Amino acid sequence: MTQTASRKHPGTVANAGSAAAQGAAPDPAARPAPAAGRVRRLPQRWRKAILTLHVTAAVGWVGVEIAQLLLGVVGLAAADAGLIRATRVVMEILGIEPIVGMAWMTLLTGLLLAMATQWSLLKHYWIVAKLVITIALMLNGHFFLQHWLREQAEVGTAPESLSQQLVITTSISLGLLVTATALSIHKPWGKTRRGRRRPAAKSTRP
Repeated sequence: MTQTASRKHPGTVANAGSAAAQGAAPDPAARPAPAAGRVRRLPQRWRKAILTLHVTAAVGWVGVEIAQLLLGVVGLAAADAGLIRATRVVMEILGIEPIVGMAWMTLLTGLLLAMATQWSLLKHYWIVAKLVITIALMLNGHFFLQHWLREQAEVGTAPESLSQQLVITTSISLGLLVTATALSIHKPWGKTRRGRRRPAAKSTRP
């Protein structure tokens, strides 16, 4: 029967085999449709570069806060007026331009890493907590810390209560920065309600 069918229709088997081969072979021009709700991610080299900037700025911010705390303690414990004046001038220098630059760099690179990677910005509790900590520290530095530093540097003999308040504020800021660092390492608490919500399927055109 097979031989008869082959003789009657000699091209049938060959054509079927050719069609099967053509169906199995992938079309190089065809591209797979994008998955629904897929996040557009940064290339790896750009992600690593931005991550390097983010870590460098955050570590620099922590370093400046440590220096501020040490200077504040020295100025609070010292009895020499010249030494107290020197510590407050250095605290003013470190606490305005360097901290502002590092804080903005940390915030902007963190936002970019969150929005352009799989983590997203508001889908994980640890990212939301880091964002709140960063913004709170920036607002505190802009509205309170810089004013105190300028006042102590200009007066030179600020009240002891103001010096103590500055040391306490710097200690809290340093503790919050260490907390933000720990959140980046441990990534606790899982996803937010927005992160647990499934993305709606997007229609794709051929």
